[in-house]
Amino acid sequence: MRKITIDDAVYLWKREHLHLTTDEHFKCIEKVVLYLEGYKKSPLQLLFREEDNLKVITDIEKEKWCVGYPDDGVIWLCKKQPFLADNEPNSDNQEQTIEINLNRPAVITALIRYFLQTDWNPKQSTRPYIIEDALQFLEIIVLPKGIK
Repeated sequence: MRKITIDDAVYLWKREHLHLTTDEHFKCIEKVVLYLEGYKKSPLQLLFREEDNLKVITDIEKEKWCVGYPDDGVIWLCKKQPFLADNEPNSDNQEQTIEINLNRPAVITALIRYFLQTDWNPKQSTRPYIIEDALQFLEIIVLPKGIK
């Protein structure tokens, strides 16, 4: 478990890569478990499951978040970028990749702050707070982007 201090409180956290096997295929899951030090009975568990494949509708096409492969702990979204920064059409229709690295303390800090402001109350709860479809929060929470 790794430690992180936020507003004078110490949290412990870990990230692990799992696989869900269905029929002939397996799908990746990135699992983040964190708890307030001294309150192990009420962890926050976030499951970023490839099977959820959050669909993002853009002007170009539907896209999906990819989970964990080839880099454990990284979730990414590749999308065509139709315009350059100066609103000029992009003739190459280059791909832009958005990456979120769940191994980064800055990402974990943002997740902890968000869920403390919503429904997670580790000091009062006596059971885990589990988010099965955490991919949806990639569209809601402002998380640091990039692998490093």
